[in-house]
Amino acid sequence: MSNEQQSPWTSGAGFGTPHPAPQQPPASNYTNPVVHPEPSRAQEPSGWSEPQHFGVLEPVTAPPLQFGQQLPYGYGTPPLPEHPNSNLVLTLGIVGMCANFIMFPFISPIAWYLGAKAKRELVNNPGVYRDTGKLTAGYVLGIVGSMFVIAGILLIVGLIAAFTLS
Repeated sequence: MSNEQQSPWTSGAGFGTPHPAPQQPPASNYTNPVVHPEPSRAQEPSGWSEPQHFGVLEPVTAPPLQFGQQLPYGYGTPPLPEHPNSNLVLTLGIVGMCANFIMFPFISPIAWYLGAKAKRELVNNPGVYRDTGKLTAGYVLGIVGSMFVIAGILLIVGLIAAFTLS
């Protein structure tokens, strides 16, 4: 055991007997240097400053707005809601791209149709819905998936024609 000198069990003494005080290291001739500030310069702060006291903060009240007055920055109407079919179009676009060649080649054209219909509603009724990235992404995925379906159908028709003619 590395701590045998200070263990009460090795010395035979109980817990109540005091241990001798540890010996102080020998005194040395070294003293800490003392820096005296130069009288010509003002003494700089030591890094800690006195707390700053500010006045009481008062809430800023905006003047009442008149009809037709331009609103300050940050005020105004909340953003428009996104189109209700944007999540559906995005979901159909993703599923259509993933399941094109497996068993659902008709999903991508549906996403393309619903996305085009929603975009048409956005153009015909401005200020009702906002155009979101979900709607655009689903619309584009529907177009790309439909092109893959058309290319796949043309490939199958070409292979059938090639094998029947030979």
